[in-house]
Amino acid sequence: MKQEIISLEDFKNSNLYSDFIRENPSTGTLKVQVFTAYNAIPISDCEIVIFKTIGNKKVLFYSGMTDSSGIIDNIVLPAPKAVENLMDIPSYTIYDMSAIHVGYQTIKQYKIGMLGGIKAIQYVKMTPEVDLKEEKYGY
Repeated sequence: MKQEIISLEDFKNSNLYSDFIRENPSTGTLKVQVFTAYNAIPISDCEIVIFKTIGNKKVLFYSGMTDSSGIIDNIVLPAPKAVENLMDIPSYTIYDMSAIHVGYQTIKQYKIGMLGGIKAIQYVKMTPEVDLKEEKYGY
């Protein structure tokens, strides 16, 4: 069964939102950096999509493109509050992130753990597609 995809605005108007925000009353921020050639070449115009499955719905929390530096910065996502006692185990919320760019191999998918008050950085290494067609190389 395919999950229904809904926007963040539609999610905020649903009955699932109050439970989710009660569990995630704070926010964390995410920086995504997309590159190739061992971080030597940034990848601009890479589509970054962030989802979370809640109930039987897939909620779209963010969609955007990297800049000329291969970066999207300050993506704000709901998260549990930061721990106050250093002896406590922090809780976090997991989001699904995909990086998509034509000319690069497959869609890169990541699980992102967000904690309240924390800035997370996700590096995305893209591998260019190689076209080894017979007519191009003669074998």
